Amino acid sequence: MNKGSTMQHLEENQVKHERQSGAEISLLLPVHNEAETIEKTILEFYNEVGTKIPLEIIVAEDGSTDGTKEILLRLGEKIPMKLILGEHRKGYMGGVKDGLRQVTTDYVFFVDSDGQHTASDFWKLYKNKDSHDMIIGRKIKRSDPPHRIFLSKIFHLIICHIFRLSVHDPDSAYRLIKKELINSVTEDVKLLPYSFWTEFTVRAFRKGFDVVEVPVIHKRRLNGDTHLYQLHRLSGIIISQLIGLSKLWKELKNAG
Repeated sequence: MNKGSTMQHLEENQVKHERQSGAEISLLLPVHNEAETIEKTILEFYNEVGTKIPLEIIVAEDGSTDGTKEILLRLGEKIPMKLILGEHRKGYMGGVKDGLRQVTTDYVFFVDSDGQHTASDFWKLYKNKDSHDMIIGRKIKRSDPPHRIFLSKIFHLIICHIFRLSVHDPDSAYRLIKKELINSVTEDVKLLPYSFWTEFTVRAFRKGFDVVEVPVIHKRRLNGDTHLYQLHRLSGIIISQLIGLSKLWKELKNAG
């Protein structure tokens, strides 16, 4: 790496909390095997947001094997970036937590790195930041395979009914969050590995934080459908989710 590089390269077992000069918001993207699209996605958000307000970019890479790491290292020489490289796969929850632990700004703008969201929708969230603790981008027309849409609708209905949530898309991976909320909730999230943001949202509501939704655009994945939610894996995922929901409900009920 050149001496003058603006990238902070963090190995997974290192902790560094250097704040990019003047940054108002951290853009956090978790990444795993997105070599075909990751550069396009990061540059879209950097050009839309980072050229208009002071922005810290944090990329939590989670043990990719398709060349994603090399692309990120190269991109980090061009634009300011805090890069967390994972030697081994930790899973979505582990990768997201790694990234959230590195945040030093007052707000975090979180977005998945699969290219399904539009950078310009950020401003819909941003204009609400002073009046709410967390602003969730609600997918009005979800662009996913039919089986994922169906299962998500059922799951969200169950979640919102059991925990009396006043949102429609609790698992959305497009949101703006105050650092205070992140510090209060993140380490408690542990029971829904396939729905990190759902559990995060439930716990945020339970702790009394102010949460609101705004409509956002949702597009097809740039790199084809995700491999995680393939049909042959669904039975195991559903069982895991139901067990996690039961544990979460019991924990919060016992906590009063």
